[in-house]
Amino acid sequence: MTGELIFYAARKTSLCERSLRKSFSELDMIAGESNFAANCKALGELVVSSLQTNDIVFVTGGLDIGGDTDSPSVFARALADNPPKEMKRLKNSSGSDGYVFATESQAIILLPDDPQQIESIMNGALRGFLKRYRENKMIA
Repeated sequence: MTGELIFYAARKTSLCERSLRKSFSELDMIAGESNFAANCKALGELVVSSLQTNDIVFVTGGLDIGGDTDSPSVFARALADNPPKEMKRLKNSSGSDGYVFATESQAIILLPDDPQQIESIMNGALRGFLKRYRENKMIA
């Protein structure tokens, strides 16, 4: 399973990317290309483009910037008219929660822009989600 990486309003991008790639290898996943979005419009364009060739897109950052431009608000508006099969909050006791928006064949994962929090979510709440999706063959 290959996951594309998009950084949106993220800090510590190189450390976050290293944590993601480490977690990917532990989960038997392949980390695809890394992209960067400076604003909501660029984020939307990158996600649409990434979903054309990938099963999973990981968006890192933008969870705590507030207002209409934080990543949960952007995706809530984008998916309001056609909600995905599953929308789930990924609980994180060490900071910002992550989010999953998933259909039967694709998923968008929102993660905080902190390496320790990424590892906590990837090894906790997200591990179970990915395992279940693989078992159900919802994502190849």
